[in-house]
Amino acid sequence: MKNKLSKIQIKGWILPVAVLMITCFFAIGSSPLYRTNPWVDSNAMLTMGKAMLHGYVPFKDIIDQRGPVLYAIFAIGASIRRNSFSGVFLIQAINVLIIYVLTFKLTNTFKLKLISLKWLALIGPLVLFSTNAFSFSGAPEEFAFTSILYLLLVINRVDQRVENISLKEFLILGINLGLIFWNKFSMIGAFVPFFGWVAVLFLYKRQFKQFFKIIAASLLGFLSVSILVFAYFSFHNAFNDLIKIYFVQNLTSYGKFNQTVLMKLWSLIFLLGQEISEHIVVATIIVLGWLKALYEKKSIILEMSLLLGSIIFVALQHWVNEYYNLVWIVFLIVALLRIFDIKTLNHENKMNFSVAIKVLVVMALVILPFTNNKDLSRLVIRGENSSIMHFHYNAQPQFARIMHQKEKKPTLLMINDLDEGFYLSTDILPTTKYWQKLNMTYQQLPRMYNSFNNDLKNKNVDFVIIKINSQIAPNVEGVHDQIPAFIDNHLVYQLFKNYRIESVSQNNWNENYVLMYKK
Repeated sequence: MKNKLSKIQIKGWILPVAVLMITCFFAIGSSPLYRTNPWVDSNAMLTMGKAMLHGYVPFKDIIDQRGPVLYAIFAIGASIRRNSFSGVFLIQAINVLIIYVLTFKLTNTFKLKLISLKWLALIGPLVLFSTNAFSFSGAPEEFAFTSILYLLLVINRVDQRVENISLKEFLILGINLGLIFWNKFSMIGAFVPFFGWVAVLFLYKRQFKQFFKIIAASLLGFLSVSILVFAYFSFHNAFNDLIKIYFVQNLTSYGKFNQTVLMKLWSLIFLLGQEISEHIVVATIIVLGWLKALYEKKSIILEMSLLLGSIIFVALQHWVNEYYNLVWIVFLIVALLRIFDIKTLNHENKMNFSVAIKVLVVMALVILPFTNNKDLSRLVIRGENSSIMHFHYNAQPQFARIMHQKEKKPTLLMINDLDEGFYLSTDILPTTKYWQKLNMTYQQLPRMYNSFNNDLKNKNVDFVIIKINSQIAPNVEGVHDQIPAFIDNHLVYQLFKNYRIESVSQNNWNENYVLMYKK
């Protein structure tokens, strides 16, 4: 009898999980369905991951500004499949499955009985996929999404009464905080007010013994991740590099520090407004979920604090890239579950409602990613020459062929752009500490530009690739004249003195690349 029940339960999971995996195959830019993931950030992380597998130490041997946990994720992906995003896709699919399971547990927490929870749990991945914030996928926020969802599960499981959270859950929350902190520390916005709330509550109630137990459990979880990070960088004599690049550079190279307090506050408020305005429908649904909770006399102040902390920490990064918003869009999952929690239906209406919601969730999962995420229109399916919006993948394989024809082991430098996939297509690793242009000006990070200049002057690399974000000139002389407008003026002299134009390629009318070869 038990075996029959187990088989029935397993069969009940097969169809919704199959729908989820098929959606992953189409909605994730790293999917084997596509020729490549064209996003510069994903390509940069994959190059960093591959470099780690070959003994490079982040921040010491090769510079980027994300966290070591993210590099480790991409290193695992690269170890599965070296020269494509297939391994990264597998990790992303596992992450989506975890989100699905956490959402299922959350539906149980809300005790929703009108709908099959296995189907309703698709809401979690749906929220992840269905806005432009997901972009091509591979952002740090995509993995932080899972940890923040776990935090929301924990607080709603105890009706937001944090004194009822077990020490085991505080341990796991500490681990998740560690994963986020060493992925990209600006994403900890939901955890800061949570642990602040816990501290104030237990100190106010004078429950000092339990408070110290919570600190110990949470700290143990956080340190379980941190010690691995410290051990890795200490073993490679790179601990100072970790501090200098991951913390000091990221904290001091962005933003303007000569502003008045009033101007900083005004800028912060403006960025908060920008975050919400970009996803006004999402924000409205979250508020409707809160209103329903208030109507049902449920506590939501803690959850509101977590959302506020998330959007403030996003704004503290001094600008808002679309994918940053994933760390607060996750709150939409809880709002939708609240809204679907309808208890005043008769039996017949319950059946109709259940079927309608199943169909609605599946339709949304299939349609919304392609309705809202415009970046997916740039993906080129394998075997095709262009995407549906006429983006091509010409430059990367074309330049790879030329580079290998010219040099047995070609070396490369990107001086006006992040990694556009040229390291992947050429199957090479960086040979210079600063190997791509980080999103910083000469005034913000002069040592990067000085490093570029030194590499150009001494011809430390065979090839330099320049991105031209406009219609490309029809001849070599015209392209030569265009280049200075797209690179920092500190680099122009040494570039033209030591490198010549070898080839030009186009992926779109305003996405052109110039391959320059050493003289």
